[in-house]
Amino acid sequence: MSEWKFDWKRFQKHNKYTDEEMKTFMNDPVRAKAAPMLFSPAILKKNLIIEVVESHGCSAGLKPGDKLVFRALGILDPSKSSPWCAQAMGEFGGIANILQDRYAAGLDPNDSIWKYFSCMDCGPKYGWGQVIMKAYVEDEK
Repeated sequence: MSEWKFDWKRFQKHNKYTDEEMKTFMNDPVRAKAAPMLFSPAILKKNLIIEVVESHGCSAGLKPGDKLVFRALGILDPSKSSPWCAQAMGEFGGIANILQDRYAAGLDPNDSIWKYFSCMDCGPKYGWGQVIMKAYVEDEK
């Protein structure tokens, strides 16, 4: 079996980058190293999971065990996800960036310090409720 080789031309076409943009991109050693990892066949088998671990007073009804599943560490898979509240999504971009960065660096995303976070609501003392979530990466089943 031959080793997978990253196709820079396909990457350029997919992202609609000009030749000048590609030159800038590829001259950045960090992005040039990360792209083959973040667009590899292997990442397609990785799911970023956001799971509710605690919930108190959530008016949207989020409860422990509710999940959002993002295939390839960033593309929402609605068929595997629970209904969700918009206010609970505030930290998703940052969490996804942290776990994607660890993956691209060849580190275990699940060893991240920053895997727990909460919704924007501060709880019943000052708001409505509060939901605590955990982010982790799981291989596609």
